[in-house]
Amino acid sequence: MIRQAALYLADAEDVRPARLSVAGRPVAFRTILAAIRAGAHRVAVPAALRSTDLDAALATSPSARAALVWLDAGEGLADEPTLILPVAALAPAPALARLLQEPPGRVLAESQSGDAPVLTADPSLLTVLRPALMTGAPLSRTLSHEVKARGLAPVAGGRAFVRITGQADAGEAERRLWSDLGSPIDSRLDIVLHRRISKGVTRVAVALGIPPNPITVASGILGLAAAAFVAHGATGALLGGLLFYLAAVVLDHTDGEVARLTLTESVIGEWLDITVDTVVHAALVLALGVAATRVSGVGLVAGVIAAAGVVASGAVGKLWPPAPATASERGLLDPLTSRDGFYAMLLLFLALRLMAPAWLPWLMLVVAIGTHAYWLARVALSLRRGPRGERRP
Repeated sequence: MIRQAALYLADAEDVRPARLSVAGRPVAFRTILAAIRAGAHRVAVPAALRSTDLDAALATSPSARAALVWLDAGEGLADEPTLILPVAALAPAPALARLLQEPPGRVLAESQSGDAPVLTADPSLLTVLRPALMTGAPLSRTLSHEVKARGLAPVAGGRAFVRITGQADAGEAERRLWSDLGSPIDSRLDIVLHRRISKGVTRVAVALGIPPNPITVASGILGLAAAAFVAHGATGALLGGLLFYLAAVVLDHTDGEVARLTLTESVIGEWLDITVDTVVHAALVLALGVAATRVSGVGLVAGVIAAAGVVASGAVGKLWPPAPATASERGLLDPLTSRDGFYAMLLLFLALRLMAPAWLPWLMLVVAIGTHAYWLARVALSLRRGPRGERRP
């Protein structure tokens, strides 16, 4: 896999659009971020791109600072295959990742039609490009010639490539960036509700410089507030708990969006996120048990068992190997960890509270069983696969 990337100026005017803002950060920072997300461990950047805004963006991201090498710092470029990226264009990280996985001598198909191709250079081509890369000289003509002369094979990224020359292009890049900000595991409810709200909150957080971890903590506080309302058991309190839970889920989406937009993910943040998520959902099912007991006299034991199931599922999901990748197994496991199920549980509890309170203990029994389903399914699938991951007949 290719580990080094280098940014270049396609023409002498590229410094200006490279400094335009996309989602609160300069275009050049977005290009650096995309390269790192794609898998580059080292990103060489022309000194001409130094600016107050770029320095400020880099200061917020330890990962970007660690990967960046200024081309005037004497370190230069290592003599190895390199991803060559225009400073004033944005290609999504998944498209770049495809290039990095290929042998050098490839060009991103979506970038071929313009004057700023994205390509991977072997050491011989890097030798040709090195002087211009080091000095920040325009490379558009040289690259166009080399792509044709060397017959670089196109690789389809499957994503949009945006060449940025002015504010309108930066706006288009920002729209595409926001549209790609979701997660592969988003449910339908996440797409139609949570993401639509969270993106507005994320815009504010990025503009104010709020890092993701405080947002995660705020999500946890709202989630525990939801549990406190639910535990009261009254109809109005249950509705309040549902609204607080909605706000907690929105912030839980926001912290990830902020982290991805600013390249501020961390191991601590990852553990904080899963811990807060587990605590909130364990508190919610325990609160349902308390509410059922207040209304019908029975349900607390089931709530305690359900909370234990949530904790066990959180531990298994984090500490055990990743979930199986096959479509059928993902289809089994994903719904068991979806927040949509918690919404359904809260709404059903509210409906029974209004119309059939005597059925609440039975609902809690179902909840107690259901919360153990995920980790039990993971154990069963792991045993089926065996110690080396081979699937057993």
